[in-house]
Amino acid sequence: MKVKEIVAAIEQALPLPFSETCDIYHCGNPEAEVTKIASVFMADAGVVREAIRQDVDLIITHEPTWHAGLAMPVWMDPSAGEWTGKDPVFLEKKRLLDESGITIWRCHDRMHAHNPDLIYDGWVKEMGWQDYRSADGNQWHYDLPETTLGELADFFKQKLGMESVRLVGNPGQKTKRVSVLVGGGSLGLGDELMPMKDMFEGDIDTIVCGETTEWTSVSYVRDAALLGMDKGMIILGHNRTEEAGMKHFGDWLRPLVGDIPIVFIPSGEPFTCR
Repeated sequence: MKVKEIVAAIEQALPLPFSETCDIYHCGNPEAEVTKIASVFMADAGVVREAIRQDVDLIITHEPTWHAGLAMPVWMDPSAGEWTGKDPVFLEKKRLLDESGITIWRCHDRMHAHNPDLIYDGWVKEMGWQDYRSADGNQWHYDLPETTLGELADFFKQKLGMESVRLVGNPGQKTKRVSVLVGGGSLGLGDELMPMKDMFEGDIDTIVCGETTEWTSVSYVRDAALLGMDKGMIILGHNRTEEAGMKHFGDWLRPLVGDIPIVFIPSGEPFTCR
């Protein structure tokens, strides 16, 4: 199959309810024949080098290759800042990709628009939480066996290969009803009050989030804890809450591409602790 044929098959299987999308080519040749596919959270330089080592010729990435949500570097979009055509980081990554012959296509909006959301679906499988989905039907909500905020944080450290996680609230607080807002969803999806409203309306003990703003949800949860309420937050980061979706994406994709091998290449925890 050619790259464009695989992309077309995905687009048909994952239709969008809107026209403007960030699901576009980031580099390469849509006419190229595909012999191996890599599913990745982000095509950073380490992932690209590993893809080259594994003879991958198509990378399907969930997040941007060029360090911005929609903007492309100047060689792809003349309206972009000219500095991107001179910056050594952009240029060295371009050289690496050009020499590799790899094509990168982003699959973001389509995964989140699918029912169920394929990123959340991968999270559930990776955590083993299939039996803990809330009866309220909200895909963000889970009713866990009772634990503590600290114990839940330790669970994520083990599952996600993290040296440490950030907590807001009392580590000894009892935790059972959890809302998981992966990636940038915890910024509110256009409404910065949304995570707080969700915590109130869903009677949530703990928010598990990707990214956050310290003066919104963090401040709200901290105030709740300081006022004696059992409310907590575990901040895992965008990468750690969404990469599992791409780990399991290959299982969804396999029927569309026949015998073409699919590998998952992890980007891994981007932060180190000192």
